[in-house]
Amino acid sequence: MKSVLTRVVCSTFLALLLIYTLPATSMATEPMTTITTGGINGVYYSAGGAVAKMFNKKRQEFGGWMANQASHGSLENIDTVLAGGVDFGISQANFLYFASNGIENFDGQQKTNLRAVLGLYVEDLTIIAAMDAEINIAKDLKGKRVNIGVVGSSDEETSAVVLERLGIDPETDLELFNYPTYEASEKLQADAIDAYFYTVGHPNLSVMEATEGDRKVHIVPFDQTFIDGLAASRPYLSADTIDTQYYDKLENKGAIPTVGIKSILFTRAEMDEETVYRVVKQVMDNFELFRMQHPAFAQLIRMEMPQDVIVPLHSGAARYFREAGIIQ
Repeated sequence: MKSVLTRVVCSTFLALLLIYTLPATSMATEPMTTITTGGINGVYYSAGGAVAKMFNKKRQEFGGWMANQASHGSLENIDTVLAGGVDFGISQANFLYFASNGIENFDGQQKTNLRAVLGLYVEDLTIIAAMDAEINIAKDLKGKRVNIGVVGSSDEETSAVVLERLGIDPETDLELFNYPTYEASEKLQADAIDAYFYTVGHPNLSVMEATEGDRKVHIVPFDQTFIDGLAASRPYLSADTIDTQYYDKLENKGAIPTVGIKSILFTRAEMDEETVYRVVKQVMDNFELFRMQHPAFAQLIRMEMPQDVIVPLHSGAARYFREAGIIQ
């Protein structure tokens, strides 16, 4: 029998497929607004599809439609949006922070024209580990085979921060791997690694896949003192918990404490104000329907959508939130 998450993912995919394939002939001649998101099995892609679905409810009135496209994630999305290749993107808050301050991946290249549209769901720092590796707490990673994601990814950046605070030197204390995250669950089940870092919204298909093999797995919890210290050290981090209810075969259950990074729908400062206003209005006017598009959206709160978005709100977004009385 399929798990709850599998049914949700399949039904969501089929719904989005219908949305974007049925009107293709008429859409081909209409102006198109674009969102760049992430891999097709990730929550970014679902989020982009959900925004597009809300926008396209008034496609005829707007005289154009919105399309969601896959990408390699935050860094690519920021570069593509700023270059004018697409209109909107989704990024983790940390990369927007780096870009707007010209640090880390954007060292010396401050991007001052990034603008926020909507704060979305929180992505949780998740360490998935094999039970036979005996990684019961985060410090037990020392001496293990650990995947930290591809070079330059959010997973690699976040893992470096975590390992430093744990007192673990990744060069001498770990056997490191840089497999893409979509390969990590397979590598874990194949006994090629003992654990992997993944910063992601839950539920997630890759995490579910990691639990489906013969090798038993769990999510490594963090000590609350560690979480509080880590969250206080970075403006884009906050204390959060991982909801495990969708992972039937995960060895540990209940809310698992961790830190989270908000995902943010963004654009560039020069993006047309009316288009941004329409995007925000359509999501907010159909908020309950939007929340139903993926389980990761279930905890979204209407009043918090413009909060903690790292970069300034676009004028079109600010206009809507002021009209709605959500901001001053």
